[in-house]
Amino acid sequence: MKVKTGVLNTFLTISCFTGLGLSIYAYYIGLNLEVNKNYQPLCDINERISCTKPFKSKYAKGLGLFTEDSIFYKSNSLFGIFFYSLLTILAQSSTRFTTSISFVLIALSNFCSLWFAYILYYVLYDLCMVCVGTYLVNFFNLILVHFKMRNTMDHILDESRRKKKKEKHN
Repeated sequence: MKVKTGVLNTFLTISCFTGLGLSIYAYYIGLNLEVNKNYQPLCDINERISCTKPFKSKYAKGLGLFTEDSIFYKSNSLFGIFFYSLLTILAQSSTRFTTSISFVLIALSNFCSLWFAYILYYVLYDLCMVCVGTYLVNFFNLILVHFKMRNTMDHILDESRRKKKKEKHN
């Protein structure tokens, strides 16, 4: 079954807006945690299911890879805001170039999701609902962009076949 590219673009846009909303909320939580020691985010359910623990950890900035003196030592949610905004723009185009860029970016975001899921569960021993939400958005985006990429490649193959067929008749 082939899904129309316009439908894929719509779902990709909705998914990116969801990721953007989660990133903005994560940024809001991070800012409040920095200025208010008593701030209790809505996503803090209990000691093991909490947003506070990962957002206060050393992995909350610079992707957990960069040091404080690096230009990339910014809140991970700020990267998410930029990332999902860019993807939302790219989702409006169905060219091979923009689809390929989207595919690479989304694949990288899924590697980051695996990295952060490992840290969340095995290093911090925590479950952050906002974090898991972004992992799910990234995975859903990967599925959508995969189908969009297939549609783009099918379109190119169809054009090539038509061109050859036309040349054959002339």
